[in-house]
Amino acid sequence: MCPAARNTLFVLAIIGATCLADTAIAAESHFSAAAIPTETNSEDASTSLTAFGSANDPSCGCSACCADPWTVSRDPIFCYSYLDCLSNLGGAIDNGCNFKMPITGGAWHWFHQNLNGGPGGYGIPGLRGTYFWYLYADPQYTTGAGNTIGGHMELRLRETETFRTFVDDQVWTWELYGYIQNDELGTLKAGQLYNRFGIFWDGVFFGNASYFDGMKLDADYGVSWEKTTDIHDCLKVDSYVQYFFHEDQSNGSFGGADAESVDGYTEKNTGVARLVPTWTRADGSQLAIGASGMVGQIDSQIALPDETVWAYGVDATYTKGPWKAFVEGSQTYGVRNPVSYVSGGPSDQLTNFLGGIHYTRGAVTYRCSYSNSIYEHPHAVQNMVLAGATVTLTDHVDLYIEYVNQRVDGASLPGRNGDFFNSIEWVINWHF
Repeated sequence: MCPAARNTLFVLAIIGATCLADTAIAAESHFSAAAIPTETNSEDASTSLTAFGSANDPSCGCSACCADPWTVSRDPIFCYSYLDCLSNLGGAIDNGCNFKMPITGGAWHWFHQNLNGGPGGYGIPGLRGTYFWYLYADPQYTTGAGNTIGGHMELRLRETETFRTFVDDQVWTWELYGYIQNDELGTLKAGQLYNRFGIFWDGVFFGNASYFDGMKLDADYGVSWEKTTDIHDCLKVDSYVQYFFHEDQSNGSFGGADAESVDGYTEKNTGVARLVPTWTRADGSQLAIGASGMVGQIDSQIALPDETVWAYGVDATYTKGPWKAFVEGSQTYGVRNPVSYVSGGPSDQLTNFLGGIHYTRGAVTYRCSYSNSIYEHPHAVQNMVLAGATVTLTDHVDLYIEYVNQRVDGASLPGRNGDFFNSIEWVINWHF
């Protein structure tokens, strides 16, 4: 049997065994789980990368019955967790009046199984040890007029080595901003915050091609205006207008993906706009169609000239009951890195695609996705396939099992083709 077929059968066996266990649990147990909270804006995915779902009750109006498609209440396998005592930590910092400061945290523990015979274990070479520890703090104060003034911090820590070669320290902030929220006018944020170009996230641990290209979960320094407008019971519109004056030299991309990994090649003065109308039917199904645009500058103090980078993208997400399907495409112009990690040269055009489907049953969310990056001048294609499952062991502990194949094909420069990853990833995320 060829290696690719053997790997595929192995992954299918893992997912099949998980499915059988889930079916048995669903037949014998009925637990209730609270939905994991998301950020203020209704389009946001939880930063803990949860699964998705929606309510299904045709007997009432759309806005009253239909859950946010980015959030799902799942049945944990075990009812009790010893982390329950930590989940109320933020409640201790609450004067019972207008000020609150929820505090949460946890860690990602990543075990890598290389199917090509390379090194595996706890992390990968260059990223050994706990993937990272994290701490969230969300102080907020409600004024007498009903406005909210607050902040958000995500602090990360690694025990050994830095998160990426271009990240300066083993302790760093991923997001750090203040905000003011008004029910009529929306939310204004300022600080280190996420760029909202495209679908926020697809719920997996490992990532997708756009993430490794520096196009997702990328925070920089700037301001953001965000608002959800209810047009009527079954239609709402999420809108984002953002301006970033400087990069923060920190994201999840590979070195060689964008300007943040190159000293002297700096992202500045970037504008982002995104609009997402979401239609909700009485049966609980939802359709969200998004459009995004971005334009920015790269200040070059190396051999390359200054660069203008601009991009546009469209996406669609459909959710019904336990099913979720999504697709996204984007086009980016401009040299974002002088030596691309995919093409090996100063490619000036990038086409991204992401598509996937999720199904949630009981404690398990099954996931399958395909993404790619097509670089031009010089040419190369990155293809990425991910299949796996997320198991909610308790309300505070999730298990991720993911098969990943990430490789480069069709490169015009020699020595670029081949696998980045062909592996199974075993990940525990605990959080309080």
